Amino acid sequence: MLAGVMSALRFALIVLLVLAASCTGVQQAAWPMGSGPNGNWATTGPQPPTSFSVTTGENIVWRTPMPETGQGGIAIANGRLFITTMAPWTGEGLNEFDAKKYSHAIEKRQVVGKLIDAHCLDQATGKLLWTRRIAGEVPSIYSYPFSDATAASPVANNTHVWFTNAGGTLCCYTHTGDLVWQRQWAATFDGPFNKQFEPFLVDDPSRQAQTIVHMEPFDTEGKDARWHYLVGLDALTGEQLWRSEDALTQYNAPTLVATDEGPCVLHARGGPHQVPERPVGLTLTRATGANAGSKVWRYEDPRGNHEGALQTMACDDRYAYWLLREPRNLLVVIDRNSGEQVREISLLKGVRMTKPTADLSGMYMSPKTQDIDKGVFPMRYSMIPANGRLYFQCYATSWGKPVLGAPFCFACIDPDAANDAPAVRYLEVPTAVEYGPSGKRLSYRTRLSAKAINSQGVEVTGDDRSRWDGWDWVFNGTPTRVNDLLYFTLASGVVYVIDASQPAFQATAFVGLNDLGTIGETWSANSVSYASGRLYHRTAAEIICVGTRTAH
Repeated sequence: MLAGVMSALRFALIVLLVLAASCTGVQQAAWPMGSGPNGNWATTGPQPPTSFSVTTGENIVWRTPMPETGQGGIAIANGRLFITTMAPWTGEGLNEFDAKKYSHAIEKRQVVGKLIDAHCLDQATGKLLWTRRIAGEVPSIYSYPFSDATAASPVANNTHVWFTNAGGTLCCYTHTGDLVWQRQWAATFDGPFNKQFEPFLVDDPSRQAQTIVHMEPFDTEGKDARWHYLVGLDALTGEQLWRSEDALTQYNAPTLVATDEGPCVLHARGGPHQVPERPVGLTLTRATGANAGSKVWRYEDPRGNHEGALQTMACDDRYAYWLLREPRNLLVVIDRNSGEQVREISLLKGVRMTKPTADLSGMYMSPKTQDIDKGVFPMRYSMIPANGRLYFQCYATSWGKPVLGAPFCFACIDPDAANDAPAVRYLEVPTAVEYGPSGKRLSYRTRLSAKAINSQGVEVTGDDRSRWDGWDWVFNGTPTRVNDLLYFTLASGVVYVIDASQPAFQATAFVGLNDLGTIGETWSANSVSYASGRLYHRTAAEIICVGTRTAH
């Protein structure tokens, strides 16, 4: 009896602490989820470094080896870091039954598994504090270039943390590693994992509590398919509160949107591999309140099925952006409040280019606008808005073939450009950095390689495409914005820094090319996390803290 009373009191105390932290805003977590404090990969704060290198040690505060590879982001709350890795690879793989049952999911790869490890580290030192094993039902490929079971980042407030094994398990722990609740669902295994979906943690004043917004598949009435939906879960109990009215494609990367009605989620449908969710297009869904799960608006794309849903859903305070690859080569600009299309902007017509000189010794901007004669392929999950403009990375090649326009370029689009000004600007950037006696040297159009080498020095990957450098057909981590700085991370572990304060988007907008490890022996697939002027990043081998360091 006494034990039951004490348990109830302890639970009540936890509830009070969480409500105090979440609803008063006194102790907001620094980077509570993979998509940052606002759920859109953007924040403000003390300026972080634009120049750093694991190779040379420049501006590296600490490095902590991790037991195995993984690719989810880093959540930061109350002085702690939370991250997941695949369970250490033992070489065993799947049994015969599972290998046959999940053959589509694992694509006949050998380096596959169902288990992940959830980790808690000290933010100041990188010391590993505790680890918990989380099982899943559906296996995933280690270091897969498009996803793995760790792809959904942890979310955290100042007392609790939630970890996702994309194979079918969501767990809630206290900051001391005590399990509070566990939720399991039947993950889809007849197609690849959703790569860039990030769970969201939102305050719901109507309940005076927090809600976890997650993505799960459900059987649909009258259809021989399983569709994916957003679900809202009570953060402290795991109870399902709502399911979204509209579905989203498993590939889609939603973004959180702050509206007058409260937090909403922008998500999309459509794409390759016969994803069933329809109609093709975008939906803005309420995440809190009495109407949580209902749509604010739905945009139905008249162009038919295409791969737009594989792009990160980008949104600013005026527009939502729907980016279409070749042959359409369009940016569709949508009114954020109504869901009505405002305009289309060609990615090929009347653009302005900044490229290296013929001898690759300098940069020049084209004296006039031009048309591109090859289709531009926007990099998956690379869209991010800043200062009323939209930025993204372009694939340089397609399966190794140089058939694309604007190779090795970043793009900047002004949705409000006047008729006599170019709406689309492309900036070609260096692709490699070398360190020598004379300092840092940058080179252009150099193809690199990536290797998912873990902290034991073993390459652990189930797919040869994981060796591609991030300019061709892999899913790099979503870029992170801190103030006016945009951090783009490629699979090879190089990190670009773009200054979004410059509307001309010329050579001076490129302000940094950095590394997370030895070029050719490093692999990363996640986004930068940020707190108090420092950046937190990961590779297949380690977690890295980047901060300004005074030279001695």
